[in-house]
Amino acid sequence: MDITKYVKAVARIVNDELACENIAVANAAQKSGIPRTTLMRRLEHPDLYPFTIAELAQISDVLTINLSAIIQRAEALASKEGE
Repeated sequence: MDITKYVKAVARIVNDELACENIAVANAAQKSGIPRTTLMRRLEHPDLYPFTIAELAQISDVLTINLSAIIQRAEALASKEGE
């Protein structure tokens, strides 16, 4: 699997979930404990600044999706985009 596609898929899923749940990035940052600028960087430039597992666990606590679901959906999305 192309790691760049994977990290972009992770960021896309997190971003989509934030939008779907109507949670602003600033609110997600505050609730998760991830600095706002770090979260913005992860979402806007995942190829340069990918999420860490710890950050994904923190953000999944804010969202209604759990960490394993984020990873599964990212794998599926990255595989689909690789076709």
